[in-house]
Amino acid sequence: MLLLLILTLFLGTSGTIVLLFIWRGWTVERLTARCWRWWFLHVLSKQNQLRILDCDASNAHGVQEKLLLKALRGLQDTEYGKKHHFKDVADISSFKRLHPLTHYSHYKDYIQQMAQGEQNILVTGGPLALVATTGTSGLSSLVPVKASSATERFIQGTSVCLQVIQKSFPGALEKVTKFTFPPNQINSHAGIPIGSYPCATSASFLEYLYSPSPPHHPTMSHHEVLYTQILYALRDRGLMVLEANLAWHLREVFSFMETYWGSLVTDIEMGYLNPDLKLPQDTRREIEDYLLPDVGRAAELRAQFEKGFVGIAKRIWPQLQVVVAVGSGANELDLQILKDTACQGILIYSPMYYAVEGLIGVNLWPENIDPRYVMCPRSAFFEFIPLTTVKEEEPDTVCMKDVIIGEAYELVITNTDGLCRYRLGDVVRVTALHNQSPVLEFLHRKSQTLSVRGERISEDEFYRALLHTVNIWPGATLVNYCCIESGILGPFLGGSDPHYEVFIALKGVRDLSEEQRNKLDQALQDRFPIYKSFRFKGSIGPVRVHLVSHQSFFKLHVLASCISGAPLDCIQPPRTLRHRRLAECIQKQVVS
Repeated sequence: MLLLLILTLFLGTSGTIVLLFIWRGWTVERLTARCWRWWFLHVLSKQNQLRILDCDASNAHGVQEKLLLKALRGLQDTEYGKKHHFKDVADISSFKRLHPLTHYSHYKDYIQQMAQGEQNILVTGGPLALVATTGTSGLSSLVPVKASSATERFIQGTSVCLQVIQKSFPGALEKVTKFTFPPNQINSHAGIPIGSYPCATSASFLEYLYSPSPPHHPTMSHHEVLYTQILYALRDRGLMVLEANLAWHLREVFSFMETYWGSLVTDIEMGYLNPDLKLPQDTRREIEDYLLPDVGRAAELRAQFEKGFVGIAKRIWPQLQVVVAVGSGANELDLQILKDTACQGILIYSPMYYAVEGLIGVNLWPENIDPRYVMCPRSAFFEFIPLTTVKEEEPDTVCMKDVIIGEAYELVITNTDGLCRYRLGDVVRVTALHNQSPVLEFLHRKSQTLSVRGERISEDEFYRALLHTVNIWPGATLVNYCCIESGILGPFLGGSDPHYEVFIALKGVRDLSEEQRNKLDQALQDRFPIYKSFRFKGSIGPVRVHLVSHQSFFKLHVLASCISGAPLDCIQPPRTLRHRRLAECIQKQVVS
């Protein structure tokens, strides 16, 4: 204490603080990151986007109409705005009258013009990027995104969720690590970036919020990216938040960790990188300069890993408070497996409901088991198609003020990036109101509906039937799955009646009898009378169940990313495959 007083007298307060940081081994870079984090969290609390959302939600319909008219005024001088008479739109009713409901095919030619560099087509000037949608079927579309949209998504979505974390878990944002795959971005002939959402994860803006991440080189494989990111995370005993875009990715992190923990611990103990990783020398040197031998941490990790992987997250990171990853929809199985295994005892927070086309809602209740999302009235203009009218050629829509609690709807979005009355393909249920803003439960994607004779079994309904079936197979636990309508594979399946091909990874059993496999077909018949009728008539053949390894689904994910152009860690788990290459990929992985 006396030494500290003398230093303060000679060097001043600021000089003494700098010396103390150096004494603790803090570099200028780490000091800068620390200061930036303090500043960011201070600004976050002052801006209080959470309060602004509450204010918007108290007048949701008024905010929606004002947002719509402002968006259309901003687009009225574009080629699209002139064609659809945006300058004549005076209110929501006239907008619905003048503009039809749309699908992606409505915009395809316009987007092609934008990719070629033409200006003022769907948006004023040109887009910041053309972004690949992150659907679950492997098929992808490109939609325009402006810089202002990316900024608004961060302000209305990411910053609100950070405030929720800051409020629910005080101090947790001091130690956050994020697992992500670097995007492979290309440019159109006109130089417009094509691929990942600009600032979709706010990675560049939030660089200093996250703990140090390893350097990345374009030649690194997905295996090497996962390995080095996990290595950095394991070194830091004080992590308080783990984050990934989607639950399947975080589950893959722990699966990878379970397979390679011995090598990872050795690297931490010795302070060098596994020589089997074929990294460029400069990248390897930079990582090894950061590592430094840590015998104590290695011994602690080894002791915990040897006890097994149930609850491993909390045991290797004792200060861990929350895991952040979207866990609804196609990620539900992955979320449940995380809760039951690696993340047992840790709250998992599914923060946002969003699509490339726009931010839809944020989750204000991290403690809830099932994620629910308050719609953001200032993000985009939303309409809802009641499921009772969804099959009509031009179904009626309702606005936020007219939704009914407990009812399911297909979402329609109008954004500031040129998409108008766009049928998003998401089916949601309104579970409550937050002030006047609907609170949504995501149900399923329309594109994930199974139908070979018009019977229509949604992804969510099929998943429930599959879970029921697996539960009656002795000792079996569902690890992963996907489905294919037999017509996707065409001649590869011969001339049999149309049917479902189901590919599953199981834990606890190595094979299934024909009787056990037939249980899934029986479960579908019991739950869906129309399916049962077609089966009775013989116009739909029995479900065919195939066993594959869990690793097969990661390969499927990688291929889906390559086909769609969307970043790997933003691709939803492929459940109902619509692309021939994806179907052939999983078929080649069958072991039984």
